Amino acid sequence: MKKPAKIQHLVNWFYGNYCARKCYDEIGKQREHWDKLQDLAKRMEGAKMTHSEFLNMIRSDKTICDLSDEEWKKRKFSWKHTECPICRGLGIRF
Repeated sequence: MKKPAKIQHLVNWFYGNYCARKCYDEIGKQREHWDKLQDLAKRMEGAKMTHSEFLNMIRSDKTICDLSDEEWKKRKFSWKHTECPICRGLGIRF
């Protein structure tokens, strides 16, 4: 079992691994989530929990992220939808 982490670490982890990937095409929604996550981190400053506890809390709360269970389970690959100049130069298409 993982050690408990500080809430700010968990917020950053969640944003990078979930918000940025699941809502990659909605920058406004990402910004809104970032602001809500920062407010949560301020309210829970000093708290520690595991990654799975934090993820369960976010998924059950629905005030920060309102994705349905089906959307949570879908895997999205934001890097496949970017116009990467390096990929284009190498002739890689997705």
